Amino acid sequence: MGARNMYNYDIERIRDGEFPTLKGLTYVDHVGTTLFAQSQMEAFHKDLFSNLYGNPHSRSQSSRLTTDTIDQVRYRVLQFFNASAEEYSVVFTSGCTQALKLIAETFTFHDDTPEDPSKAKDVGGSFVYLLDNHTSVQGMREMVSDRVSGVYCLDEGELDQDIPLHLNQIHLRCQASDQNTPESNQQSVSTDNKRNQSQSQDQTDNTTVLTTVDVSSSGEKQHMTSECHKSQTKDQTGLCNLFAYPAQSNFSGRKYPLSWIDRVQRGDMGFQSKLPGKWYVVLDAASYVSTSKLDLKKCKPDFVTLSFYKIFGFPTGLGALLVRADAASMLKKRYFGGGTVAVSDARERFHVLKPTLADRFEDGTLPFLDLIALRHGLDAVQRIAGDMDRVSSHTFSVAKFFHDHLLQLHHGNGSPVAHIYCQGFEDIQTQGAIVNFNILRDNGDFVGFAEVDKMAQLQDVHLRTGCFCNIGACQKYLQLTSKQIRENFQAGHVCGDDQDMIDGHPTGSVRISFGYMSTYGDAVQCLRFITEYFLEGRAIPQFPVPVSVSVSSANPEMPSVPELSQRLNCPERQIQKEKEDLRKEEEEVLEKCSDSSRFLTKICLYPVKSCAAFQVSAWEVGPRGLLYDREWMIVSESGVTLGQKREPKLCLLQPSIDLLLNTFTLSYPETQSITIPLTVVESESVDYTGRLCTNKVCGDRVNTVDCGDRVADWLSEALGRPGTRLLRLKQEDTRTGRRKDAATQATSDTTRLSLANESQFLLVSRESVKSLQKKMADDDEAEQEKIGQCQRHFDTDNLIHRFRGNLITGGGSGFEEEDWTQVKIGNHVLISQGQCSRCQMICMDQETGERSKEPLRTLSMWRGKKVPFGVYMRHLSPNTDSNSAAILRVGDQVVPETGIKKN
Repeated sequence: MGARNMYNYDIERIRDGEFPTLKGLTYVDHVGTTLFAQSQMEAFHKDLFSNLYGNPHSRSQSSRLTTDTIDQVRYRVLQFFNASAEEYSVVFTSGCTQALKLIAETFTFHDDTPEDPSKAKDVGGSFVYLLDNHTSVQGMREMVSDRVSGVYCLDEGELDQDIPLHLNQIHLRCQASDQNTPESNQQSVSTDNKRNQSQSQDQTDNTTVLTTVDVSSSGEKQHMTSECHKSQTKDQTGLCNLFAYPAQSNFSGRKYPLSWIDRVQRGDMGFQSKLPGKWYVVLDAASYVSTSKLDLKKCKPDFVTLSFYKIFGFPTGLGALLVRADAASMLKKRYFGGGTVAVSDARERFHVLKPTLADRFEDGTLPFLDLIALRHGLDAVQRIAGDMDRVSSHTFSVAKFFHDHLLQLHHGNGSPVAHIYCQGFEDIQTQGAIVNFNILRDNGDFVGFAEVDKMAQLQDVHLRTGCFCNIGACQKYLQLTSKQIRENFQAGHVCGDDQDMIDGHPTGSVRISFGYMSTYGDAVQCLRFITEYFLEGRAIPQFPVPVSVSVSSANPEMPSVPELSQRLNCPERQIQKEKEDLRKEEEEVLEKCSDSSRFLTKICLYPVKSCAAFQVSAWEVGPRGLLYDREWMIVSESGVTLGQKREPKLCLLQPSIDLLLNTFTLSYPETQSITIPLTVVESESVDYTGRLCTNKVCGDRVNTVDCGDRVADWLSEALGRPGTRLLRLKQEDTRTGRRKDAATQATSDTTRLSLANESQFLLVSRESVKSLQKKMADDDEAEQEKIGQCQRHFDTDNLIHRFRGNLITGGGSGFEEEDWTQVKIGNHVLISQGQCSRCQMICMDQETGERSKEPLRTLSMWRGKKVPFGVYMRHLSPNTDSNSAAILRVGDQVVPETGIKKN
């Protein structure tokens, strides 16, 4: 009984420590909510007390941290379901129910539904839902009934048959009467409704309706028809239909085929034969994802709804709607609130929603602290239980153990102890970790679920009874007719009460469900409780638990592999010699600079974003700027990009690259350096959890590769920030620049970018730095006395490094570079892309990591609120032979061009 190799014995070892609240009781209502782990909450609390999270609608550093963290949580959610940000969007909701309601409110059942609802067609396509569905799906029909031509509730066996015409009475009744009104009042209510509808129509005809303009989705509004939707649009009706079903029944644990998604989208199921138009699928995944892996690479529903607390217990009241890109245009939103609008007018009916789906649909301020807790929940499941495939196997084995023993329980006269509502535990693909049943007496009579619940409470067994907000499944498994439902209501029975039997027939059942921290011991306790109170005419049997043959690990240590590199320390003398050589070379170039002669005096690249500069005398130009410039980034434990504003120590982290040895080295004061290969190793099937990552740089999504645990451990120790990781930009990442060329005000969409903020190069003039240095000294009250102090603390090189330029030029006059439209450096032509606006980053001393008020204070007072200093540049093309490398060298002549070039 049970699959011994599927059971995770490590759970028994760690359960007391991770789930101390389970001591002395049996919790088996994991479909209702699973439990949070102690380490999960401790990590969350530590996060809250270590970081300041502000309202994401503000612009402060604490707010920016919140926004970046939420972005990373979105990516983690997509990663959890093996989905890409290009194919799915994550809209956070209060739970699965709100996600379903959101679809019902906004889905359009006609392809050409206008933005002005007053001009919409009377009815569109059909809404079809499975009988075995949560009431949240049933509730959708009430919101869509006046926008569709039919509402149909089908059982599993009816999906491959033509829809009988009488089933459309669901929709007809919705039109004719208010189903929430007692039958005796329906006729008068219907008459009143018609009268009110007539009055409303008259008022509409005599009222001028201001058009609501919504151009928010100019990039998304065009409907991207997928292949599955193309195949079913031959009739050109413009009708759009919606089919909703659960991936797993929250009543019985029955896993419905995910293959239905593709079949419905293609219009291949029998019930669709007389319902023309495109078909879209809503997958209610709340019950399924609690213990099973949903792989959105293998199945592609248009809409997925879920609640996170069912997966890892905390936070509650938080769920998501996952929307497939080619179905996003079917959601037409009217209400807006909070930060969902780009602009609105209070006096006129005008508003423009924000461009991205999540920004448009997440009204008001998100529960950002709860969202931050999601990461710790995802981490806990991975750390404690392993991946979701292992969770699925473990919970299935426990449920199967309970089911099989319960099935074999018989009273002394041979009659069964329980009537079980499921199709069997033979296949993990068709059955989840839920066992639903009713207890039988030895004469065959049912024991009411309320009685079972009371006995369970005496034994401290926490289970669920009733209909579980799934009246359709109750009707199916308990064989309740619609007439009986109404008669039971007339008899006083309502959802959630203790009226468990009416005329000897059960009105609900008992549900036992298991989670990733459940054990065989929980199943045994449930069996003992049942036999102790309800087994008649027979001694209580034993329930032997399978014994572990070998103890496995939920997170087995990866086998040791040969280290990719060894830690190296460049001799201090060699480092000092390299600096002296660079300084000597720079001094020789500076001697040639004059008011009319300009030369390149420094080349600096920043291999790791926000870390120290790597200064060179000559360097190759690649497709994204200087080769390897800003190709790596450091992220926090939560996946948020670290910069010097959040971690000043980064300026002391010194990268260096050895092209001959093909190595990349990181050094930090009083810490042994670490060296890793420069060679890029990338694969979509990397056997490393979380290796392929998605991050954001200045609002742009970038695809990165995790550089591994060894360098991550080194960084965590050096910076004193546990969980820090080093990521590298994927070579095939397609991020491009958005800045406009200064001369033409046109954007070059072919300019590839690394992890740099806005452009390929940042050019800084030494003469401009000197002008700033003089201005800072002149503004001092004790001018002569302070010049020396200014020169000591803000000497020319110190200021230059604060501005973190790639190309430092000498000669000419201060700030003349701001008028350049392009510049030729050696054989390279660079196009100006405007001035660089500065922030408090320039207040960081790049040599010590200390923060000061200057030079930002002087610059802002002197040069205006945008604080311009330095100019952005993009590479045009080198005027060299195509077979030679594109090399920039210190000493290259700088020849600027000003004004708009005429053709």
